[in-house]
Amino acid sequence: MDTDREAAGSWVGRSVPRLDGGRFVAGEVRYAADLIPPDAFHVALVRSPHARARILAVETEEARGMEGVVAVVDGVQAESLAVPMPMVLPFLGPGAGRPILGRALAARLVSFAGQPVAAVVAESPHAADAAARRVIVRYEALETVQDTEAALAEGAPVVHEGWTSNLVATDHVRAGEAAAVLRGAPHVVRGELHLRPSTAAPMEPLCYIGDWETRTGRLTLTGTFQNPHASRWLVATALGLRESDLRVVAPAMGGTFGYKMSGHTEEALVGLLSRLLGRPVAYVESRRDCFLGHCREQHHRFEIAADGEGRILAFRDTFVADVGTIGPGNGWTMPLVAATVFPTLYDVPNVEVSCTLVATNKAPWQPVRGYGKEVANLVMERAVDLLAAELRLDPAELRARNLLRRADLPRRLPSGLNLDSGDYPEALTRLKALFGYDAWRARQAAAADGRRIGIGIGCELTPEGGARPGAFPSGFETASIRMSPTGDVQVAVGVTSPGSGNETGIAQLVGGVLGLTPAAIRVVQGDTDAVPVGTGNASSRAILYGGAAAHLAAVDLRAKLAACAANLLQAPADEITFAEGRACAPSGASVTLAALALGAHTHPFTVADGVELPLEATRSYRARNIRVTPDANGRIATYSSFPYSMHAVAVELDPGTGRVTVLDVAAVHDCGVMINPALVTGQLKGAIVMGLGAALWEELTQDGEGRLVSDRFKTYLLPRATDLPTIRVDHMATPSPFHPLGMKGAGESGLGGALAAATNAVADALGALSPGLTTVPATPPRLMALLARGAAR
Repeated sequence: MDTDREAAGSWVGRSVPRLDGGRFVAGEVRYAADLIPPDAFHVALVRSPHARARILAVETEEARGMEGVVAVVDGVQAESLAVPMPMVLPFLGPGAGRPILGRALAARLVSFAGQPVAAVVAESPHAADAAARRVIVRYEALETVQDTEAALAEGAPVVHEGWTSNLVATDHVRAGEAAAVLRGAPHVVRGELHLRPSTAAPMEPLCYIGDWETRTGRLTLTGTFQNPHASRWLVATALGLRESDLRVVAPAMGGTFGYKMSGHTEEALVGLLSRLLGRPVAYVESRRDCFLGHCREQHHRFEIAADGEGRILAFRDTFVADVGTIGPGNGWTMPLVAATVFPTLYDVPNVEVSCTLVATNKAPWQPVRGYGKEVANLVMERAVDLLAAELRLDPAELRARNLLRRADLPRRLPSGLNLDSGDYPEALTRLKALFGYDAWRARQAAAADGRRIGIGIGCELTPEGGARPGAFPSGFETASIRMSPTGDVQVAVGVTSPGSGNETGIAQLVGGVLGLTPAAIRVVQGDTDAVPVGTGNASSRAILYGGAAAHLAAVDLRAKLAACAANLLQAPADEITFAEGRACAPSGASVTLAALALGAHTHPFTVADGVELPLEATRSYRARNIRVTPDANGRIATYSSFPYSMHAVAVELDPGTGRVTVLDVAAVHDCGVMINPALVTGQLKGAIVMGLGAALWEELTQDGEGRLVSDRFKTYLLPRATDLPTIRVDHMATPSPFHPLGMKGAGESGLGGALAAATNAVADALGALSPGLTTVPATPPRLMALLARGAAR
């Protein structure tokens, strides 16, 4: 382990500026929509206004006759041109009578408002949009189910054809005897929490470009592909292509946050249309359509028990998630992940968590940053705060009494996940000092004139590096590195960048091993023709997995270079060192890597004697602590690293308007060894802002018929820079014992902790009304209603 970390070199732990930062600031980066060819046709989708309806007819004559229109394809025609897209995670749930059919266009039945039923292809986006409005679809509207209670009722309409019920999945996680302890414990608190739906809201919506090459019979897809190799597999299957006849390219992306993971049926649709028409075809999602992809809607009922000393004895949570319709993507699995995270960072001997996933006539869930783990943290932290009120203990003190200690780790959670390392109590102590916790409590106590100041803490566990058997994301990543005869170094990785700067981190790892600056390393990703098979971007794997693979490949390349240098410098290979672009012998003799590379390629029998040429290496990194064989309790472990963080938020609630002002935010974070602390800080702050948004502002709303109401940024509110104070963060670094470089994931940490801390802060501002805060986000209308009920008592 220590040898591996030392071999990573001097660039680890340094806040190297992003290698591509100048290009982004100068506006030189080209996103997917910038790459649409001039001769491309454009697609507009005709979407159903009904949440559930039978399609009686699709009349396209008028649209076909409009200027610039090339083709109009409905669901029946599309069925004859392609098979359904497979599911990213194949399954047959309790209510499933047959597998889900992932079709881009509905042919006979629509299951949610906004589901595409026809595609119009035209010479310009405006022509396509205009013609789409002229397509007449005749429907027979059917009864819908818009909530889980209605969906599970006897005789309820079934969302998916061929299913026997709307029950998608259930899970039960248990350790100890929570039910018995809850019956007899001296202190028991019960509560509930309803999370309203929200979405990722990336700056850049989806964009896919299909380009069929008739001469070669090969398709190139360019677009917002978070998982290019997974998308290649899905689309190739749908279109009946060999994977080698499909190239998927992911250029720079304007944020993903999970939304651009594979499974969008438009990926296959543009390929189908391009093959049909023999021209490039582009689809650019509208902002309104981007809001169709929702997540997080669920209702939790929880119980928590403690003894007279404030030791938590038991925790139980029962929740139901409204996952909408099930599509090819795997967003619907997020509640199952949530169930695996309890009881987060706490030492709780008796735990029971039951979850039920229910299909309704709403759009499919789309993955979002946090991937369910943020919800588990929120629920656990609300329960702890309510328990602190029952015990009349300071919330920070109750947490300090119950956090797992450093000596308790590694520790297996009830779900089977194996916590790796950390010092949770120390992180809480550091948080209180960074935030000025005692000073904030004094300020709160001194507040006058009816001011309602609230202070909240949120402890967060965020398992990362996920690997689910039988599907992407998988538990390995691969990197290929090569040095050209001129000494240029290129490393190709199967991960992708969502815009977070992982190229810089990978270049730091490789540069440190080879004695080169990060700027000397070219990182290639996001092109299935140029990089090894990999999962792409998911579960914070870019550096955790992709960086580790690149490091291992660089070590192998260094061994080849050391052997070549030993031949030239007449020194033992294991005594050759690399620094500042040179290979150095103990005698002081040295040679530049450029000269060494040229010599190896042009003098293979002397300089490269005994060395396998060319100067290339390919290595894979596979997580060692993923466990797919069930233990005695039937549990597996699908995450390989366990970063954590502690958060504190201060807010002020205006009792006259219900408006919440965020006064202060602080966090202490531990993701093990950091390759680039500045990039980690940027990731953490971004996630914190998303958590604050989820707690206070972000909510998707629909009318009674399932039609989207919050379909723009005027009605779906995001936090603005002016809404936030300076966010202060500090880092700890407890190396993971399961990773060769001691790293943990860092892409999702911060969201769940900030969400919990902000929610607890609002509850704290409510004072005696705190238990009434049962719906998130805590919007002004909800808070005003709660204050009014309190005033009426």
